[in-house]
Amino acid sequence: MSEQTFKITFKGKVTRDSDVDRAKTNFAKLFKLPAAKVEIMFDGKERTLKKALSLDKANHLRAVLKKAGIRVSMVKNVVEAQPQGMDDWELNEPGTVILRPVTVPERHIETAHIKVDVDFDKLEDKPQSEPPEVDIDHITINESDEPIVITKEVEIPEFDFSKMSMEEVGSIIVEHKKISTPEIPTDDMTLDEAGQQLVQKKAIPEPEIDISNISLNVE
Repeated sequence: MSEQTFKITFKGKVTRDSDVDRAKTNFAKLFKLPAAKVEIMFDGKERTLKKALSLDKANHLRAVLKKAGIRVSMVKNVVEAQPQGMDDWELNEPGTVILRPVTVPERHIETAHIKVDVDFDKLEDKPQSEPPEVDIDHITINESDEPIVITKEVEIPEFDFSKMSMEEVGSIIVEHKKISTPEIPTDDMTLDEAGQQLVQKKAIPEPEIDISNISLNVE
């Protein structure tokens, strides 16, 4: 089975902590390209920088380019399955028995030395229990059409609604308890003028990355 390889693609994008000019300068140094060809590489079209690298080499190249401010992608190459060869196959003639059934040989067990010591005088027949007799003389079958279970009518209770009253439509049945608005002291609070910058941004100088000792020797 062939080893899995990866390709490195580039779409002219830079990392978040880098600008385009610095990335182009680093790209020209790493790939030893003139400025005109570097400008073409940053036109936004996808290009393949390396076609087939191992996983370790592809990760190393991507890390070097990221440190230089260049954002690339590592894509796994599709490995096509190789068809199995049929040169070592052999076809038998029709009717050939490929698998023969295995016949288990008969095994003779010697029992001449085995003795059974049984005292037949002490053997007793176990009496079989008779099924119990159930007396059903007192059971009769009612052949009349009358129902066996007589249902009893239940009287519907009478409810007294004379003391109940109905409120008008829209009446509030449950009174909500009013909660007073809390008083928040604002005497010590002040408002800045319109347009005043509340948060002062601190300017962080852009770090200079030395890539003079970085090489692309990944072959």
